Amino acid sequence: MPRHLPSLDGLRAIAVLLVLWEHVPLNTPGYPVWLVQAKQLVGPGGLGVELFFALSGFLITRILIAERERSVPVRWFLLRRLLRIFPIYYLLLGILAWTQSWPSIAWGALYLRNFADVFAPVPDPLPLSHTWSLCVEEHFYLLWPLVVAFCPKAAGARVLTWFVVPVAVVGALLVCLTCGDQRDWIIERLSPFRFLTLAAGALAAYAEPRLSSSPSYGPLRVGILLTLLGLAIHPFLWFVLIPYGLEVGYWPIHLMPVAVRLHTAIFCTGVLLWCLAGRGRFGSPHVLLTAWPLRAIGRISYGLYLYHMPIYALVLMPEPAGAKVWQAVGWTFLAATASYWVLERPILRYAARFRWRQSPA
Repeated sequence: MPRHLPSLDGLRAIAVLLVLWEHVPLNTPGYPVWLVQAKQLVGPGGLGVELFFALSGFLITRILIAERERSVPVRWFLLRRLLRIFPIYYLLLGILAWTQSWPSIAWGALYLRNFADVFAPVPDPLPLSHTWSLCVEEHFYLLWPLVVAFCPKAAGARVLTWFVVPVAVVGALLVCLTCGDQRDWIIERLSPFRFLTLAAGALAAYAEPRLSSSPSYGPLRVGILLTLLGLAIHPFLWFVLIPYGLEVGYWPIHLMPVAVRLHTAIFCTGVLLWCLAGRGRFGSPHVLLTAWPLRAIGRISYGLYLYHMPIYALVLMPEPAGAKVWQAVGWTFLAATASYWVLERPILRYAARFRWRQSPA
């Protein structure tokens, strides 16, 4: 398998643009009604985060499998992840701590923001509210590489299929049955439930070689089928349109959070596989996703995601306006671009020393 997949840079760009759209306040003067309705139907922020989860699960598993075959120590993968994620993350936390004392900074520094949202809500939700998803990914990064590195070669896919996925789904069902009004927040935030989409992306990495070599069930066809299946189980259809149309007296609406997780996991994994289809295949989005604007945005997507909420909070609150929205987005792109070229890229070059089997100099 090729080490780098350019089309996934474009998919990463789409994911981060969806998140940027989500956090533009709806009370901005001039916000079109049709765009409000589209936002409520699509849920761009949740969809963008789920795409990131599917991408992360797929890419890190792909790397871990390849490095295991080359006998690269798993600690090198963990070191590269640390160098990729921590520097600008803790730089942002340091800047926020210096400018103002935000109670949530401590939870973010411990990578426990998602648990704090459920068990110890903090009164400053805006500047760091989005970092809960980074905490979920970091928890996965700490646990999953050890499974791939130290379990038998074929065990990884079985662990995902028979442990991680069932725990996420069955656990979410139990939460829906026992936790009342807190069920949505618990299932949305806590890592064991959000591992579902990360596990689905990891399973796609295990399936990639077989799908790529299959003339009948390649990534394009399987991706389209999973995408359509994800759309077919959309919660809006099953928990809004159908009950309303049938005028039923009872409907298990309390199970909707589970349906949301299954829908987004299947849909985003399907989109991911669809995007793996090579150039020249009918229906392949390869040409679109490898266009330079999307690839450029994809390269700086981590910075865009990390910086956008503090900048939005600074520029758009408390009185958003159309011109301010463009200022906030512009400053976000400027900060992310500068961060990539000044900080992230040099660190990535250094981290690349820990990619090969031989000991770095």
